[in-house]
Amino acid sequence: MGREFDTICGDSNLGKRLSKIQKKDAYQLSCNGKAFPIATRISIGRSPDSQIVLDDSMVSRHHAVVQKIKDDYFITDLDSRNGTFVNGLAVPKGKYLKLRKRDVIVIGRTELKVF
Repeated sequence: MGREFDTICGDSNLGKRLSKIQKKDAYQLSCNGKAFPIATRISIGRSPDSQIVLDDSMVSRHHAVVQKIKDDYFITDLDSRNGTFVNGLAVPKGKYLKLRKRDVIVIGRTELKVF
């Protein structure tokens, strides 16, 4: 793709608390070497109240959400300015896209891997 992914990924206190309730089979997101477990729901954005905070001007304050519904994990774009992509395909705004392990999510200039 030719783009560099050098965005700083940070976590809020809420994200740190959620990591303590990680389940054995839970999916996780990986960003710049940090792992973020998805207990039930995890928010991604530039806002400090996001569970995964992305320091990237191309990321909306409240950009996307990954959540567990029954036994599957889904991502939805929260009407972001620049969109959310999974494996190179745009996530339709307001729709849920099922995630699988090894999927690659791109938000702004940030790449997150599902594992």
